[in-house]
Amino acid sequence: MGLGSIRIRVVTNRDEIPSLEQEERAVHLAFRPSDKDLFSLVKTCPSIEILQLPASSYDGLSKFIKMYLSSSGIHLVKGDVSGHWHDLNNYFVIPSYVLEKIKELEVQGRTEEEIIGEVTNLRKISPDMILHLLHSSFLSPGSERPEMNRV
Repeated sequence: MGLGSIRIRVVTNRDEIPSLEQEERAVHLAFRPSDKDLFSLVKTCPSIEILQLPASSYDGLSKFIKMYLSSSGIHLVKGDVSGHWHDLNNYFVIPSYVLEKIKELEVQGRTEEEIIGEVTNLRKISPDMILHLLHSSFLSPGSERPEMNRV
């Protein structure tokens, strides 16, 4: 049984947050969110597990918000959705072949740096996202979260 793809919902402005699906598990905020925006996101999407922010937004978050997100079970990831056109699709997709490559490199005993290097050459995905996927139970057989926005 192969791994499914991961869909990351791309949100370009705060007005989109209330209209998000409750089942969203991975979200990328392409704008600088306020604390209120993040609280609204957690309330709107109670199943969220991964929140990706551009580096400038990530670096501007307060320690309180980072702790709040962490205590809410949300893994904060720094990175962009390179090559994504929001006008065409609301989701940035990490294809199954990328997830399978991460798993294959891990099984081969490659270092985190080697895995990041190979995967970023394969597909533009942030190093933080690759590390999250590498260390999450999502890549493990019998994962507890098999329905994670699979395509």
